Amino acid sequence: MLIMTTLFVTGLIPGLENPVGGLKLPPPADGQHLVQSLGNLRVAPAAFQEDAASESSEITPGKLQLSASDDEIETLSSGSSEVPVFGAEGSMRWTIHGGYGIDVHGTNQEVQGGVGLQYFIVDGFAFAPEVNLWGFFQTGGDAFGGSLDLMFEWHFIREPTWSIYGDFGIGLLGTTDNVPINGSEFNFTPQAGVGFTFDIGNNNRWYAGVRWHHISNASLYEDNPGRDSILVYTGINFPF
Repeated sequence: MLIMTTLFVTGLIPGLENPVGGLKLPPPADGQHLVQSLGNLRVAPAAFQEDAASESSEITPGKLQLSASDDEIETLSSGSSEVPVFGAEGSMRWTIHGGYGIDVHGTNQEVQGGVGLQYFIVDGFAFAPEVNLWGFFQTGGDAFGGSLDLMFEWHFIREPTWSIYGDFGIGLLGTTDNVPINGSEFNFTPQAGVGFTFDIGNNNRWYAGVRWHHISNASLYEDNPGRDSILVYTGINFPF
């Protein structure tokens, strides 16, 4: 009876081919097939799995990989892709400045402080109006006033971090007393000079220059003595 029972159990369980040797596990090949079958099991639609596969194929194990376009890299490196190159056509900047001048024919002096705007009509050439406050220290009585100066700048040498320019223009000047003292309270101010700019970071520029600065009422009044000064100035130039 015991022998018949053993043969019957052996026939039902293939792994018990040798009851004396004990229970036999499935061959290794069967275990590999099971692992492969589980690996092929999909729990999401194929479309999602293909996307994941394409993304995972670009990732190196143990490393975080980021990708960006050339434009994005340029934007990150420059801080902002909206900031144009200095002196580019259509770009705008504003300035704050101060200056000191001395009369070439005497000891009269003048000081200046103001703000300005630059609009580059074409590359390197700008319309650069200024609004200035003035103090005139002269024989016979000091005077104070304000002016609107319509200037133009040509940056004839323009490098990435510096430039050399020439400027010229004319202004309208009103003062609290005659300038010069035997002249008038309203004058025109033709002027011209040269200067340079230098990049100081964040697309800001320090600049300095020298101008011939003339004061004359163009004979609108009976007396028109005129006055010529050498004006030295400096300031900071900012992107608008």
